[in-house]
Amino acid sequence: MTNFNNISQYFNRIDLIKETANQIIKDFDMFGFEIKFSGSVYNAYEELFEQIEPHISELVNSNLQKFMSILYRIDLSDEQIKKAVNDNSSEPFSAIVSDLIIKRELQKVVIRNHYKTP
Repeated sequence: MTNFNNISQYFNRIDLIKETANQIIKDFDMFGFEIKFSGSVYNAYEELFEQIEPHISELVNSNLQKFMSILYRIDLSDEQIKKAVNDNSSEPFSAIVSDLIIKRELQKVVIRNHYKTP
């Protein structure tokens, strides 16, 4: 059985990175946030993170309901966030959540591709 919890092994798969960026763009667009992706997979994480983090920071400070709706849409649980915050207590909350969003979106793409019928 494939271990979907360790997704770092998929960070160099160009097809999965592009699918992940498209998933992030789609999910954030549902909430009126524009995320753009240049198509460069070599700095995809940084490119997406730098766009997601300000939106998360703003939502945490101004619209908690919309923030919770995005987390629900992306399928990030309170437990996942609490654990990440405990593990990275020196990082800003919005940075921790942005990192989790990117990794969860990649995980969803990997799982979807794993179970896709050939």
